[in-house]
Amino acid sequence: MSPTTTGHRPHERPEQGTRDPGQPAPGAAVAAEAPGRGKPRNVLRALQNREFALFWSGQAISQTGTWMQQFAQGWVVTTLASSAFALASVNFAASIPILIMTPLGGVAADRMERRRILLVTQSVLAVLAVLMGVLIQTGHLRLWYIWLIAALLGLATAYDLPAYQSFFPQLVKREELSQAIALNQAAFHGSRIIGPAIASWFVAWWGMAAAFFANGASFLAVIGSLLLIRPRAAMGGGTARMRLSMVEGVQYIRDRPHMVALLGLTAITTMFVFPNAATLMPFYAKHVLQVGPGGLGVMMAASGAGAFLGAIFLLALPRKFRIGWITTALVVIALTLSALAWSRYLAVSVAAVAILSFGISSTLGVASTMVQEGVPDTLRGRVMGIYSLAFTGVAPFAALAVARLADVIGMRRELLLAAVLYAVCGVLLIRMLRRTNRESRDGP
Repeated sequence: MSPTTTGHRPHERPEQGTRDPGQPAPGAAVAAEAPGRGKPRNVLRALQNREFALFWSGQAISQTGTWMQQFAQGWVVTTLASSAFALASVNFAASIPILIMTPLGGVAADRMERRRILLVTQSVLAVLAVLMGVLIQTGHLRLWYIWLIAALLGLATAYDLPAYQSFFPQLVKREELSQAIALNQAAFHGSRIIGPAIASWFVAWWGMAAAFFANGASFLAVIGSLLLIRPRAAMGGGTARMRLSMVEGVQYIRDRPHMVALLGLTAITTMFVFPNAATLMPFYAKHVLQVGPGGLGVMMAASGAGAFLGAIFLLALPRKFRIGWITTALVVIALTLSALAWSRYLAVSVAAVAILSFGISSTLGVASTMVQEGVPDTLRGRVMGIYSLAFTGVAPFAALAVARLADVIGMRRELLLAAVLYAVCGVLLIRMLRRTNRESRDGP
């Protein structure tokens, strides 16, 4: 599932961001978020917007299909080549186009109509899923076919992701943006829990190809919702202007220290935490805890549940506590990584994984919300495209590096080292974020 350059004005909090002429003032957004002192806040108000509700529902269905395919693809790859490198190579093949092309995807999202981009990319992703299903069903699938399809999937994602992240904010009011982000995260992590369970049922009844066909069909929900949403105006622009636009996106982030800090916090989470919480979890279960597939399943379910609750938590987190929560979550994540390193019991590791995933989900959600609220819509695609690289661009290289380190020094030592590096880098970035916040309150 982009930027003018204006400095911070006196007393403007960076977590509220800068704004274009015509956008509501930050104070207005806060006031709108709490219309009356005695009235409870409606945390699902964003779903009262018909177009957002349609798009969100379609995405929830499609993401469930995506997790079904992820489940089946792992088994397919290990059947064709029984090595960990084969699994990593497929992820790497998908990640390279994302790394190279996402900045161009961000420019396209700001120069073209985002709904139309999504219609094209979602259609391409659906066709690729069905193609995989056909190759499996007919017995013609080869590993190099999977590499090629993964690369095409990555190319489509490079344009899909910035368009998606800059499109759904257009469907809600500005004061409802934090709710929309939290709801999107809840749908993503909720589908992460139920998708593999449904996939295992499909595979048991109809074979491995069924999960890919189901994913292809699930894209119809998103495509249908997009067809029911009215088009938005596109900015347009020539090739030279598009090249200049890429530079504008980088300059916008560079000139705003709080965005640099938020980008850095996302990057260090991807580098030191996410590979351990996701990619290496099967290795941890088998070689560190020495448990079987059942134990791994419990840990993955706990991880998904923790991430889902972290997304729900965002719906109730007041704006004034955001930076404080990022600081708290930094400590929680470092401690739970250390707990995983020392744990000898499945129950302890399950609890640690759930808390770790809660911290990751809520921290990345808060960071994304603060970036989204601070970006003018004319630059949203470019900025979110660059912001996405802090996760999608770093993830494949981080996973390979962390996996290699775990092989050399052992996963327990690697987990402790990751906890220390994450804590040190996190403290520096938090200090940078807090200093920017304080300076903006104090004024020149």
